[in-house]
Amino acid sequence: MSSSSTKELECAAVIVGGGTGSRFGGDKLAVLIAGRPVLAWTLRAFEETPLIRSIVVVAPAGREEEFRAIAREAGISKLICVVTGGSHRKESVLNGLRALPESIALVAIHDAARPLVSTHLITRCLETAHAAGASSAAVPVSDTLHLADQECCAARTIDRSGLWAMQTPQVFRASSLIKLLNEQSVGKPTDEVSVALAAGWRIPFVENREPNIKITWPSDLDVAEVLLRSRQTAF
Repeated sequence: MSSSSTKELECAAVIVGGGTGSRFGGDKLAVLIAGRPVLAWTLRAFEETPLIRSIVVVAPAGREEEFRAIAREAGISKLICVVTGGSHRKESVLNGLRALPESIALVAIHDAARPLVSTHLITRCLETAHAAGASSAAVPVSDTLHLADQECCAARTIDRSGLWAMQTPQVFRASSLIKLLNEQSVGKPTDEVSVALAAGWRIPFVENREPNIKITWPSDLDVAEVLLRSRQTAF
């Protein structure tokens, strides 16, 4: 389906950055890569996606103005507000969703710590969700997988056929996702597809072959830096 069939829809993005960065060892969204904060690169991809009309950022408590400043310095014109994150992802995403205009038809939920996301991937996810009601960026698992025992030794091999590693953006009809997150209780899900699956939704994957790593460890910054500079992208 071409973007011409979706351009009349109002599409938005909720950029989720409400975490503490515990595995990273502290803040990661304001760290510079290729001369800009991680968050700025993420926001710029959605700013440059024509189908996206509005952006909401979810920030850790006390860092809302810092995130607004990053967006201003990056020239993000589509940002409509920065909201405070909750105690877990579901609450943070709901806070972001509630800040969207009621006219928004499709919403892309994206991890703020994935600065390599491309406008091409965002558009593909939006188009798939327009046709099917939802979508998620994902990649087939290619590594050999082993289940570990309690002593962290290999216990048995896991069949990787049919296994996919989830990424973001994950796109849904905005009103349906708000209703789902308000009604469903699935512990502390790490993504929105987990909640949707528990409710019986069918979520098509958008296979992604482009780098879209999540900044989790300090070494990820070096990888992201090289990849961003190789794109010869600047703003």
